[in-house]
Amino acid sequence: MHLRRLAGSLVFQVVFLAIAATIIGTAVRFTMMSNIMREGIEELVFAHLSSEANYVASDIDEKIRTRRHLLETLARQLPLALLKQPKELETWLAERQVLAPHFSLGMAVVPADGNGVIAEYPLLVGRRELDFSDADWFRKARDEAAFAIGRPSFGRVVKQGLIIMAAPILDRRGRVVAVIHGASLLDSSGFLNLIQNNKIGNTGGFLLISPRDKMFVAASMPKMRLQPTPPTGANRLHDRAMAGWRGAGITVNAFGVEEAVAFHSVPSADWFVVARMPTAEVFLAVATARDVLVQKGGTISLLMISFFGLFLYYLFRPLRAASRQIHRMADGQLPLSALPVVRHDEVGEMVSGFNFLVDKVRDNEARMTQLAHLDALTNLPNRLSFLLRGEQTVALIRRQRGRLALMFIDLDGFKPINDHYGHEAGDQILQQVGRRLGEAFRAADMVARLGGDEFVVLLTDIGDQAAAARLAEKIIGQLAEPYQLNQQPLKIGASIGIAFLPDDAEDIESLIAQADAAMYDAKRAGRNCYRFAHRPAGR
Repeated sequence: MHLRRLAGSLVFQVVFLAIAATIIGTAVRFTMMSNIMREGIEELVFAHLSSEANYVASDIDEKIRTRRHLLETLARQLPLALLKQPKELETWLAERQVLAPHFSLGMAVVPADGNGVIAEYPLLVGRRELDFSDADWFRKARDEAAFAIGRPSFGRVVKQGLIIMAAPILDRRGRVVAVIHGASLLDSSGFLNLIQNNKIGNTGGFLLISPRDKMFVAASMPKMRLQPTPPTGANRLHDRAMAGWRGAGITVNAFGVEEAVAFHSVPSADWFVVARMPTAEVFLAVATARDVLVQKGGTISLLMISFFGLFLYYLFRPLRAASRQIHRMADGQLPLSALPVVRHDEVGEMVSGFNFLVDKVRDNEARMTQLAHLDALTNLPNRLSFLLRGEQTVALIRRQRGRLALMFIDLDGFKPINDHYGHEAGDQILQQVGRRLGEAFRAADMVARLGGDEFVVLLTDIGDQAAAARLAEKIIGQLAEPYQLNQQPLKIGASIGIAFLPDDAEDIESLIAQADAAMYDAKRAGRNCYRFAHRPAGR
């Protein structure tokens, strides 16, 4: 009854009409003005972003062409006799690296079979033991006798993002007898620094994308470097750019942020540069004008709606109480819990929705906690969980002056199963391997999957190398037992590297590295066997 009288009141109708007219008039004026401003600003920003993208792309293209010219020139000039004289070849490389230090990790000459390094400069510990025969840059340089740029990746030795470029070394008959390559860290100065160290405006920046590899090679945001590009269909302009289109436009990025973007090619590497700036910053002037109009209109509206202040105060009192309680929960003063529903109106529905959200947040937190520490495929601890627990275990062992061992297990013959039967079959094999390893060790030991077909085991109570050897032989035997795949038996093997703390390492990271190196020794020894870490001098 009171609401009906209020709705029929002339005062209410006049005030309501005034408020509506003010809001509609402000909205119309702002819409017309903002459209004009947006068009002008958009044109200027597109021109600016296109200029920035062109400048950065040209800079990168020039640096890549310089490095290509250097490698191809050295490949032609290298005396073939030096391929059999590693010491003299290292001196030859050193002289040219000093004169043209374009590669932060230096240069190396790889034999035609891709196994190891003939000579390198500067010396990079571990590079000589690497097998490059499967590297994309090596295969292209050797098989196609052409300059090659490898897929940007994390280095096996330096454990940082890097790019490798290579050129073939030909004999007088035009046959490839070796490959010379240069490696640069993504973060090295004088290479991709314009991408990684510069912003556009306050929140914009650059992206460097490889369509061939579907990867962000470099980015102003570190978390995007060496990450895969969005899937097809997620970003319309990105899809067009991946297909070869170049230009400027407005799109929504992978994080849901609307951006103005411009694309420009890097021809020498078949990459392209993206100059980007969030539209929130681009159209800041439009937003400021809107705020001014809102403030002016708000002053007028405030005089009219003040008559309803007391009523609104009463109406939204439960909402304010709920808001205060939510803030206290956010500050940690109160635990996350459901709010009381005072009235069954719109405010009550909102509180009920919040309570439903609280339940969902709790469920999601529980699931995320589990996912953060477990490998989704094998249900074993993942790398993060292993490192956290490993650090704690190492600290305890050091205080107790004890001893522990780490086994690094890599499956032999797993890749052919993936290639022949598909990744789904490979996943089934990894699940069976995970179950076998989980059953083979004690509860006090920690079995984890680092990724791919690599597993690690932390043994907290191990006597000596003989005990570790017996356990390794047992594990190799168990993993060699046939695996059932759709009622078809398949066999794989395992190579194991073993390292001890404190004998071989001082912390969990170096312990893993030592065991990993020992595992590669087992691979080179014929696979399906184990090897102990090479103990550093003085231990």
